[in-house]
Amino acid sequence: MGKAEKNKNNSITAQWAIPTIILMIFLVFTLIHYNETMQENARIKALDRVSRQAVSVAGYYKGLYEGTVNVTDAIADYLVKEDDLFGERAVELIGLLDDHSGLIDAYIIKKSGKYTDSYGNSGDKVEGYDDFKSVLSTQDGAASIIDKKGRPVLIVSSPIRSEDSWRGNVVLVYKADKIAKQMDSTAYSYALVYSNGIIGETYGAESGLFKLGDNLNDALKGMSVEGSSVGAFVQSLESGRSGTAHIIRPNQSGCFMCHQPIGRSGASILVTIQDDQIIRSIMEENKDTRSMIMKVLFSIGIFVALIIIIYIINRVSFTKESMELQNKAETDLLTELLNKISTENKIKEYLEGEGRDKTCMMCVLDIDNFKKINDTMGHAFGDEVLASLGKRIRTEFRVTDIIGRTGGDEFIIFLKDLKDEMVIEREAGRVAGFFKDFTVGTYTKYSPTASIGAAIYPRDGKDYEGLYKAADTALYKAKKRGKNQLAFFAEATEEDMIEAGKSEKPKTIDSDN
Repeated sequence: MGKAEKNKNNSITAQWAIPTIILMIFLVFTLIHYNETMQENARIKALDRVSRQAVSVAGYYKGLYEGTVNVTDAIADYLVKEDDLFGERAVELIGLLDDHSGLIDAYIIKKSGKYTDSYGNSGDKVEGYDDFKSVLSTQDGAASIIDKKGRPVLIVSSPIRSEDSWRGNVVLVYKADKIAKQMDSTAYSYALVYSNGIIGETYGAESGLFKLGDNLNDALKGMSVEGSSVGAFVQSLESGRSGTAHIIRPNQSGCFMCHQPIGRSGASILVTIQDDQIIRSIMEENKDTRSMIMKVLFSIGIFVALIIIIYIINRVSFTKESMELQNKAETDLLTELLNKISTENKIKEYLEGEGRDKTCMMCVLDIDNFKKINDTMGHAFGDEVLASLGKRIRTEFRVTDIIGRTGGDEFIIFLKDLKDEMVIEREAGRVAGFFKDFTVGTYTKYSPTASIGAAIYPRDGKDYEGLYKAADTALYKAKKRGKNQLAFFAEATEEDMIEAGKSEKPKTIDSDN
């Protein structure tokens, strides 16, 4: 295959291979980007579900808070009209709240601190008065979720106040520990955090992260917040704001925490979910996407495999065709031996390469009286002589030897790597005796003969040109001696060399043309 043909083939290959590779790379990176985008969307959805969980739990507490505030305000508005806050009608009114769901205690507390409760008890100062200080106000109602004997309670206070005077407060105390009854605990954990940062209730899959009575700052000690700090996270929670943070725990998987305030009670709901659960949620969310991507990648893989197979098949076919074309270009069509150019090139290549230091023999062979054969027996018979000679000569010598037709009736036999003089004599005798039993023709048998000139490398010639010139001189010697024989260059005299140089070989018609 010529260099131009090879370059053309490479150019054609590049024309479709490079765009195909670019397309495949683009598709793969597009799928990777698409997968990353879908994962990020799934992550956002998972965190959004955590946020909604926090809003839902906080909503329950807010409903409890607002309902209690409404009841407390209604009682306070009624008592404004009563002359005696501890009178029979007032005590009867708060006593009616005993059956109200979740109520623990109901109090009327005067400005002086004296109180009466829904059970008819009264005194100068209510038991656990310090718990009520945060909600006893002369101006506005107040509410707070606090720890009361190991459980969270909601304390709501409404002032009993006319336009110009404040007489006391109605205080209702409700249970505030119903997270477990409200929420899914298989994936999330929940904590009720008081305004002072104390954990008031825990429940769910990761409830072990916090313990009742723990301070949130202490519980998060040794952990870090991605993109922020633990202090800023706790401050945001205690200030009544909502937010989400990624918590990094040493030697453990991380988690996301979402906090949501409970109205104006000062407390917040904290919902936690493990990173592992987020990942599982993302995997579940992207199951169909991953399946689609795998199918596309599989299809791309099959497509690429088919392209490679087609390329290999085409390459093999092209190589085979190229070799066939090359063989045709190097081969003499009539004799199926190498043509003149190929014979010369292969001998030169050998002498310049592996045969540089080896002994070789070149035999230049001319069929005797070939012009007469053509004239008397016809060109068709002359072609048959040449074809038969080519077929026979291929079987007589080694496949490694170089044999070619270099003219109309001229052949070259180049024998490689002859070890010594004995081998040279033997091979020369074989070449010379080749025509002894060589006949041509189906009905009329004809026995062609040939004159052969032999030259030895490197003794008679250091390169192809010198070796061919020596063999040609030996050929002249063989013809001069009567043809049908082999002569060595070493046998030629100076006179032979001069005459061979002056003589012009008869022009013969190349039967290929």
